[in-house]
Amino acid sequence: MPLPIAGEIEVTVAAAAPVSIHGDLYVDLAMLVPGDATPTRARVPASSFPVSSDGERRLPAVDDRLVVRVLLGQVDGVRPAD
Repeated sequence: MPLPIAGEIEVTVAAAAPVSIHGDLYVDLAMLVPGDATPTRARVPASSFPVSSDGERRLPAVDDRLVVRVLLGQVDGVRPAD
């Protein structure tokens, strides 16, 4: 299932790979949407991920559960699932 046009959806990370493009950090995410066997892929700016209490940006790892916020089909925010 593709990501929604707008709104939030909970996903499980199937793969995450940091990518630097012209000095900007992104994360190529493969996300499992509930009910899907095939991961949905998205390139997400690292700035979309939350900063931990020690001031470091925590990038996702396999099996992390995330809530992704989507606007016009693009991930524009990420937070850990409760």
